[in-house]
Amino acid sequence: MIFSGLRLVAADKPQPIALPDDSGKVVVVGTTGHYGLTAGDGEILQKRSAQVGAVSVRPRDIGDCAAAGWATLGAGRRTTVGGLCEPRVLNGRVADWPERQAAATTRWGDARLGTLATSVSGCVMAVGAGASLAAAHPDGSLDSYETVPQFLAGGATTSCRLTLVDAGQDFDHVVSALARQPDVTMIVTGIGPPPDSSTAGLQVIYRLGSGPAGWLTSATTRRTGVVTLPDLTRTLIDSGRPSAEASNALLDGAPMGLLPAPVSFTDEQEHLQAISALSDAVRRADIALSAAGAVLLVILLLGLARRRLRAPRLILALGTVLPAAMVLTGAAPWNYASSPGLALSALVATVAVVLTATALGLATAARAPVALVGAAISVAVFTCDAALGGLMQPGSMLNSQPSNGGRWYGFGNVTFAAYAAAGLVLAGLVAHRLWRTGHERGALAAAAVIGIGVVICDGWPSMGADFGGVLALTPGVLWLLLSISGLVHSWPKAVAIGLSTVVLVTLVSWLDWLRGPAARTHAGAFFQRVLEGDATDVVARKAAAAAESLLSPLGIVALIVGIGLWVVILRALPDLSADLVAPRPLAGAALATAVLGTALNDGGVAVWLTLSAAFALSIGSLWVESRFHPSPMARQTGETQS
Repeated sequence: MIFSGLRLVAADKPQPIALPDDSGKVVVVGTTGHYGLTAGDGEILQKRSAQVGAVSVRPRDIGDCAAAGWATLGAGRRTTVGGLCEPRVLNGRVADWPERQAAATTRWGDARLGTLATSVSGCVMAVGAGASLAAAHPDGSLDSYETVPQFLAGGATTSCRLTLVDAGQDFDHVVSALARQPDVTMIVTGIGPPPDSSTAGLQVIYRLGSGPAGWLTSATTRRTGVVTLPDLTRTLIDSGRPSAEASNALLDGAPMGLLPAPVSFTDEQEHLQAISALSDAVRRADIALSAAGAVLLVILLLGLARRRLRAPRLILALGTVLPAAMVLTGAAPWNYASSPGLALSALVATVAVVLTATALGLATAARAPVALVGAAISVAVFTCDAALGGLMQPGSMLNSQPSNGGRWYGFGNVTFAAYAAAGLVLAGLVAHRLWRTGHERGALAAAAVIGIGVVICDGWPSMGADFGGVLALTPGVLWLLLSISGLVHSWPKAVAIGLSTVVLVTLVSWLDWLRGPAARTHAGAFFQRVLEGDATDVVARKAAAAAESLLSPLGIVALIVGIGLWVVILRALPDLSADLVAPRPLAGAALATAVLGTALNDGGVAVWLTLSAAFALSIGSLWVESRFHPSPMARQTGETQS
């Protein structure tokens, strides 16, 4: 009932409307380092209503120069320029075009330079060297090219329906001249970081033309006031009268939409600062949380060494609910605070204390292990967020940061890992309670409902939308259910589990694909790539990214720490027979999910460390209670039998 109500709430949120059709001339003015509104922006936005937002300018490699942003705009897919940051135009062509095409295809890159020029009707004019990278055809030729001084000297006019301008230092003059032309739709957008900068923050974007004021959005991000450069590419192609090639263009972006609202200059400034805080403040809060965690770890180890268990029990209880506390930070608009880092740190600490006290109180009342109650709280919080369509994810400490420009909606790698660990622990412990009281079938049914429910919530397109999570978690859940059922494990059964996983993922991807290009998530988009024979590069690129994450210095440290945690877990399992029907199969399911999640996700090392740590905290909590105190489950079983 509660879940259904939350789904209705998620379905009732405002839906964006389409931007007005740009049947006249469109001019895109791109600038570097446009992280905030300038005086020139202010003069325009205070006089005219506009559609505004923040744009992710991230190319394929974070921190690549602005030339990569222009190339991304022209390809409709994130790409790189391989260090070729100073484009030149000679005789109507981009001078080093072959080298740029080669750079775009390195490391399994699949961006097709020149897609924009071949997918719009009419000519495309480039003004400034950077803009030539987005306006060029696949052979590097340009329909029309001028320098910025030439463009301004000619009254900022053009004969082409689409004009791309690399404004540079003349930004204020360019936007001022274009704003005075009522028949021109002007789109101002950040395009990349300044030279010699690795800043990957979101930048300004706004549109002056027909239509009401409001916030730009897209199906790519599903966030109010946030779009990406490939979204702009798709919008330019779909507006006006697209050419016959437009429907065949292989793009990653979705058309920009509009959420009508009165938007002022101040609103846009505050929005940009709040979006930036989702990356910057979370990093500061993570540092504070890590420091606090290090102190608590020392106290935990000292308490265990001295066999004084009050503090270890409290610390491990906090560890079981900490993921839920980190998700619940997304329920408050902390990123709009004057000191967002401090606000986030205080918020997560407060919520963690409240949830820890709740878990301890419920565990005492139900005579159940704290690990079970903590897992139940975490699963409940994650499931509620999934039912709401990931409403809390943008402000969650577990979510991907906007500066990464990767996952904008649904559950990311860290969220999946924490959810999977809690789900497996809850399924195993609930099954144990039912099994010990003689309800073998009920134990299997309960574990199936919990495990499969977590898989569905994590992977369903309108909830967690986590394609890789379904692949990683389904085998672990099925393996655990096989163990609880009492059936003997065998290679044929393992093969059947693998085939079942593939069938489930294919079914979900197909259903998502049926929703159409504007509504598809990662699963449906990948299904489309498979149909087009265009999926190999994606798989290879993600595999390479997963390997790089593991082989980096931090990745190696995380890998070693995770292995150490599993050594501790496996050594603790023999002491948990009173609390788990099948302790080793449960650990095996969690370990398999961690390994598969690491291999199948581009940020794999985060899955490995998060899932290993979350599972270790739950096992540690069980071990503390079962090693030094009578097991709550065993105690309850004895009373039942007597």
